[in-house]
Amino acid sequence: MPARYEADLHIHTLLSPCAEIEMIPPLIIERAVEVGLDLIAISDHNSAENVRAVMEAAKGSPLKVLPGIECESVEGVHVLCLFDKADDAESMQELVYASLPNLPNQAEKLGEQMVVTTDAEFVKYCERLLLASTELPIDEIVSEAEARSGIAIPAHVDRRGYGLYGVLGFIPEGVNLPAVEISRRSTEQKARQQHPDLEGRAVITSSDAHMLADIGSCRTVFQLEHRSVQEIKLAFERLDGRCVEECRTVGGGYSSADSES
Repeated sequence: MPARYEADLHIHTLLSPCAEIEMIPPLIIERAVEVGLDLIAISDHNSAENVRAVMEAAKGSPLKVLPGIECESVEGVHVLCLFDKADDAESMQELVYASLPNLPNQAEKLGEQMVVTTDAEFVKYCERLLLASTELPIDEIVSEAEARSGIAIPAHVDRRGYGLYGVLGFIPEGVNLPAVEISRRSTEQKARQQHPDLEGRAVITSSDAHMLADIGSCRTVFQLEHRSVQEIKLAFERLDGRCVEECRTVGGGYSSADSES
C-alpha cells in the first residue's frame, strides 16, 4: 500500500559555488529531519561529487537521500537528473564533465566548489567551471538519465533564467518529460493555467535550497510504496495508488536561488 512521503528533491551542497558554506552533509540531514522531510535529493550544479557523503550522513536517520545532479543543457535549461544509485549519478557526472567547457572555476567571482567527507572534512576544491552549460541538448540529457535508470525533470520551469518555459517557451515535442518542477514563485494551478502542454504531466515543487533555512520550504507530497526513483516514476503515471498528492510552500520569501541572474 502506498504511504505518504514529504520530499524536497532539489538541494545543493557547498560543491555548488552559489551555495552557502553551511551546506555540509551532517547539517543538511539535521535540517531535513528537523523540518519533517522523508526524502531529499542532492542536486548540485553539473556535479555529483558530494552525493555519497550526504547519503552516508543520512544512515541511521529516518531520511532517505537520492543521488542527483542538476545538469545545464546546451540550450541553457536546468534539468534535475535523479537516480537510485550513486554509481549511476557518478556515471552521469562523467558524461557531463566531458561535455562542459574546459575552463577553470572563477572562485573569486562565483564562489568556491568544495568536495567534503560525510563529516564535512575538506577533501578538495573542484577546479572545473560548474556554472556553465554543457554541450548536451535536453533530449540527450533525458535519454542519458533514463539509460542509467534515472529520471529527468526540468527544474524551476517558471523562471526566466534557466527555466524551460523562460528559455524555450514550450516543452520540446518527443522528449519524455512526465513531470516538471516549479519554483516557489508559482503554484501548480497557475502553471497549468499558463501552460496547456502540462496536461497529462505531473507538477512538483522543491526548495532549490542553497542555504540550510531553505530546506523543505517548498516540498512535494508523494504517495509511494517506498522511497525510490522508480516509485516516483510510477507516481508520475498515477499507477496503483501512487501519485503526487500535493505541492506545498511552507516558507516565506525568496532564497538566493530565486535570482534570475
